[in-house]
Amino acid sequence: MADVFQIDYDDQYIRHIEFKADNLDKVYAGLKSPAFLEQEYLTIPLLLERAHEQGQLVNVYTQIGMDYSGYVRRLTAEQVLMECYTEYGANDGLVVFRIEDVQNFIWSNEDTRVLELRLSRQRSNTDGE
Repeated sequence: MADVFQIDYDDQYIRHIEFKADNLDKVYAGLKSPAFLEQEYLTIPLLLERAHEQGQLVNVYTQIGMDYSGYVRRLTAEQVLMECYTEYGANDGLVVFRIEDVQNFIWSNEDTRVLELRLSRQRSNTDGE
């Protein structure tokens, strides 16, 4: 016990892992690629445009070292406005960045699906109140 310096119990991270474990069927169920992936030559601007059109929650990594998870709310030829969320589903505000600064784009992965599930549960809880 001399080496133990901290024990976390029921903190935000543990609740996040429990949420994911309780919803594995939804997080990993029937993953399908969008139809446009096979129909078009993919570029970052096109992926951002499709995410905006379809209301898809995405994860974007930029060359300046920032990554954002959220929804593309506005898109121009040069810039993106994203409504961002933390991995725990808390609103993290709006961010504007240049399309040319996007280094990596994730349409859907385990983290984005967990976040989508959290947000849809939050919406249904507030709709039901």
